[in-house]
Parts: sequence; structure tokens; C-alpha cells
Amino acid sequence: MALSVPELAKRLHVNESRARLLVRSGRIPAQMVGGQWIIDEADAAKYRAGGPSGRPLSERSAWQLLKHARNHAVHKADDPDLSPVERHRLNQRLQRLQESPDPLTLLNALLAKRAEKQEFYSNPADLSELREDPRLRLSGVSHPDSGLLSGSELEAYVSRKDFNGLVRDWFLVNAAIGQRANIVLHIADDVPEELPRLLVAADLAERPGVRERNAALDIIRSIRAD
Repeated sequence: MALSVPELAKRLHVNESRARLLVRSGRIPAQMVGGQWIIDEADAAKYRAGGPSGRPLSERSAWQLLKHARNHAVHKADDPDLSPVERHRLNQRLQRLQESPDPLTLLNALLAKRAEKQEFYSNPADLSELREDPRLRLSGVSHPDSGLLSGSELEAYVSRKDFNGLVRDWFLVNAAIGQRANIVLHIADDVPEELPRLLVAADLAERPGVRERNAALDIIRSIRAD
């Protein structure tokens, strides 16, 4: 028997956000069919709560960790505005991620609340122009570091103050039931000009495809090498 995310949530006695996180992180195997996750009942039955993932960080703490990782990779230094307690906590989280035998699952768990995610459908002919909108910061499969650069879909971050205007200006509509979304927007309060590479890895790691998850691992490995 196949389960939807809401049905999985009821089966596990968790909310739908938690069920969706378990699927996206790979802790419960699933397939994307027609823009919706489908979970085999047998795989749902094998899931056991707990494990090494831990609680998701708040949006503010998630972005703090992302910026801390970028500072280490690019500037080889900590943010001078951090308190000693904050610096110690961030270094511990970064070390835990670097030493994890399953960094994608841990990354997805830690950054699950980094942004609100909404999916839309738009005329494929409009995607190339939409990519050039200055309000967007390309990520995931649309980011050059992914090595994928899919022309048939767009993934990006947009600030909350710009989100409604972007949707209105481009006549974006939510994907209908059974229709595959071709635009994924992550909405957050403070979106930097240049996205941290660890964020790109997190977006790729949420996808079920092998190529996307391998690209996420490559980015994480390159950050370690830096």
C-alpha cells in the first residue's frame, strides 16, 4: 500500500512537517510521483524514532551556522561579532557535521527550518527570464556549484519582503494536484547576496535523485577540503 505524506504523519503520530522532513532526509525511503511524495507502507513500518539527527535549528540559528561554515571555508576565521558561547556551539555543530558518517541526513535535520518552501508552476518558456530576476538567489539544481543546472526547473531563495511582489509580477501559481512543480522558492528573512555553499548542498540533499545527493556530497567534501 502506498502512503502520502499526510497519511504517513498519521501513521507515525507526528505532524506533516516532521513526516515530510523524514522523507526528504532519506530516513524513510520515498519516491516523487506527480509532484508528491509516495511512501511504501513497508518502509514506513520499518522507521523507528530517534537517531543521530537531533532537533532542527531555528531559522536564525540555521543561517548563523551556514554563515559560520562559509567564514571558515572562505576567510579561515570566525565572525568577530560572535560571543564565545555562540562560537563554541557553532564549531561543535560544524565538527559534528564534518565527522558524521551520514552528513546529508544530519544536514537536512539541522537546517529543516532554514526557510519556508513553496512550489509553483510557470510556463517553461518564462524560466530563463525569471532566473535573471535580481530578487532571486539561485540554489539547489539551479546553482552553478551543483554541476546540474537544470533548464526545466528553477530553485532559488527570495526574501520575505520580496516574495509577494515576485509571485505577483511573474503570475506564479501553485502547482495543481498531479502537476509537477517546476519552480521551488525558499523564503527567508535575511537572504545574502551570495548563498553559502553548504546551503546549496542542503537543497540538493532534500531531493530524492542520486545525482542531486551525490552533488550535495561533493560540495560538503569540497568544504572539508578547503
